[in-house]
Amino acid sequence: MSFITLAEVAAITRGRLIGDGDRVICGVCSPELPRDDMICVVWENKVLPGIPASVPVLSGVGAISGRDGIEMERPKEALIALLPRFDMRRNEPLGISPRAFVHESGTIGAGVAIGPGCVISEGVVIGSGVVLQANVYVGHGVEIGDGSHISALVTLHDFTKIGKRVRLHSGVVVGDEGFGYIQDGEGQRVKIPQIGAVIIEDDVEVGANSTIDRATFGATRIGRGTKIGSLTHIAHNCDIGEDCIVVGFVAVGGSARIGDGSVVAGQAGIADHVTIGRGVTIAGRSGVTKVIKDGLVVSGFPAREHAEETKFQASLRRVPELLERTKRLERRMDGINGKSEEDKA
Repeated sequence: MSFITLAEVAAITRGRLIGDGDRVICGVCSPELPRDDMICVVWENKVLPGIPASVPVLSGVGAISGRDGIEMERPKEALIALLPRFDMRRNEPLGISPRAFVHESGTIGAGVAIGPGCVISEGVVIGSGVVLQANVYVGHGVEIGDGSHISALVTLHDFTKIGKRVRLHSGVVVGDEGFGYIQDGEGQRVKIPQIGAVIIEDDVEVGANSTIDRATFGATRIGRGTKIGSLTHIAHNCDIGEDCIVVGFVAVGGSARIGDGSVVAGQAGIADHVTIGRGVTIAGRSGVTKVIKDGLVVSGFPAREHAEETKFQASLRRVPELLERTKRLERRMDGINGKSEEDKA
């Protein structure tokens, strides 16, 4: 367990110390589970009254009164510098585990860690400072750039190209066969060979148990700086732009295109061959079935501009009320016209 003082926290986060700088803390806690021996990071000042005064806090400027703490303009950003000081996870030991298999034709850079159970196939190139945790499979001709981190149980199929500083979390499968079939003259499903590759550019992160399929031909591409959540599927021949956010449980159909800087929220689905422009935001659980122009915010199924979808949903919620009003009007009209129940039957 690590121990640091509030004065050290102020130095690490470049915040303003308030109160006892010699006070020692052993970690970071949330407002829901405050602890006197930890610092509570708060980015919504409205929750401060609910945190006991004995708990030190890190919050916005001018928010701390009558307690120890740190003030800074953007308290959430403090986590980037602060959390690594309390990270108790073990670093993978450098070198190649004697229980790993590395083909003699492989090229291994300096400062690499290859854990037990890893399989490094023929013609693999691994850059400097790469970490492969236990039981990673690296297929023929795979390239992994400098500083990338491949977590346990990741599978990299043949000829996948991984850029620099890429992070693939446990269970990710890159470069498995795309899902492609045609119907022959006898009505049978015949598999289309999938002979392409996957290219993942620099600074990409892919969440646990996500899958990125190889292209039928050419390459499936994930652009520089894009972040993909867990349990996401990227189909064959997709092209995901730079600096995109693709949240968990998203499914992107084959040959879809997503422009730079777009955000796809959780459980959204994108149909095959759809093109999404730059800077688009797709709301959670949306179904995208057609082209989305640059900069739009869309939601619903089928996805359309969010303002339009909001009006539609508001109208839809009124349907039961409108049906009841219609029935009442029909009964009144029947009474005016002198119709009986037998007449209506």
